[in-house]
Amino acid sequence: MKEVKKWVCQKNRKHVFDSPTDDKFCPLCDMWTGVLKLETIPVVVVDPPDVAQERPGNRRVEAGQEVGLCVILMDASSSMTEPVFDDDEETRMELVARSAAEGIFDLERLQNNQSAVIAAFKFDDRVEKMFVKSVGTLIKEYNKDVNQFADYIYRQLFAMQRGTDINKALSVAHEYVDDFLQKRLNDFPVKNYSPMPQRIMKGETTESISVPNVRVLIYTDGRQFVEHGEKQLKPNPFLKSPLGGLNHDIVIGAFLGKLKDEGCNEFKNLLSNCPKHDVIQFFLLDTQEKTGYMKHLFRMASGASGFCPMCLSQQLSR
Repeated sequence: MKEVKKWVCQKNRKHVFDSPTDDKFCPLCDMWTGVLKLETIPVVVVDPPDVAQERPGNRRVEAGQEVGLCVILMDASSSMTEPVFDDDEETRMELVARSAAEGIFDLERLQNNQSAVIAAFKFDDRVEKMFVKSVGTLIKEYNKDVNQFADYIYRQLFAMQRGTDINKALSVAHEYVDDFLQKRLNDFPVKNYSPMPQRIMKGETTESISVPNVRVLIYTDGRQFVEHGEKQLKPNPFLKSPLGGLNHDIVIGAFLGKLKDEGCNEFKNLLSNCPKHDVIQFFLLDTQEKTGYMKHLFRMASGASGFCPMCLSQQLSR
């Protein structure tokens, strides 16, 4: 136990930072509701038992560190290698890899980016884990080179290219989030953590709900298709989730294509409405302008700062 200087949110004293934001407001609370104040507080520092000093890319973990989690489900089916639009040579897979890398690296500005963890899974008719790392660690690993990170994501996705099993992807995400909330993840990058709470105001009212700072972002460009398996979408497992602490469907969905495309409406109907704006948590990426929003979508979900298109509009206007 030792005493250190920390910036403490006066609205939620569990939100503690090494340095303040530019406007001196807490980045984890609703806009301009938590003032940051420099205080002297007691801190317990825990070292890994087999390590005498910090390894490169790691940091000491404070006991009870609050962590936010984003599970990203990345469609790597064969159709993702096709051009985004007829007059554009960039493929859907290239667009996604670039957008995801830029969106995640944008979170370098977060004062607590070591507490924002990304669990990325790729899927075709299989689901495979790509990485589970904090934003801060990813930025250090790739030497702040966003192109290098985008190349890694692209190579990972390009290695799959079979069918599209949305059911299996959501099932894996549901199990992973459950393990996260119950602290059953043996390979999680933060060993001593608690799920970060987030209070969300409902619309323009004074009513609010508290949810764990957890998101699942899934995108696809087609319908559920497994050659020798389930060809129909099952209900979203998060819709009425029994998972501890979750009182809202945390799945955000994005579709690369047109509303009339096969599978689009079925995918959209999986999703629930945003608790703040009562707007469906669905993004249709059907024009060049909208695909330009993809980076901001990955950033919003990874920073766990919103659920729906109206949330994203607020982020872009700040």
